[in-house]
Amino acid sequence: MVNLQALNILINDTPGAIEAYATEIGMDPTVARGLAILLIANDGNLASLSVNQREHYEKVVLPLLMGDV
Repeated sequence: MVNLQALNILINDTPGAIEAYATEIGMDPTVARGLAILLIANDGNLASLSVNQREHYEKVVLPLLMGDV
């Protein structure tokens, strides 16, 4: 399950962070941002993600949430 509070902070308090990091590592920033919004809308349910969305979550959003970036 996704930490929705941290995800909300990431989206609302650090605008552009998801897109900037996605671009930096060669991922699609639109997909990364869109899946973050989708996760909030579906209560953090990772099971509903496509393979592409899951890859973006694991490579872009999760590292940002964990503070690994």
